[in-house]
Amino acid sequence: MSGVIVLMELEPSTEVLSGGEVDVGARIRWVHAAPADPEVPEDPGPLTFCGIDTGPLEREPYVPAAPGDPWYPPSQRTRRCRACEAALRAR
Repeated sequence: MSGVIVLMELEPSTEVLSGGEVDVGARIRWVHAAPADPEVPEDPGPLTFCGIDTGPLEREPYVPAAPGDPWYPPSQRTRRCRACEAALRAR
């Protein structure tokens, strides 16, 4: 599925690790999809397919390996954004 960038919406975290670092890496709220920026195709456009600002979202390196593979990482099936999915199907 070319031209689609996978992004993670992370949960806010107040858990402080040693050294004052905040642990947010394992707290995925939703997995979103965004169209690629036409001027910089490796970057997402300004909004996800469901209309969320892509600025605060984290990039997910997942890319479907074969046609028919899901747009989201299979391990995040329950976290996929249904609105993004519906928009992708309508494309």
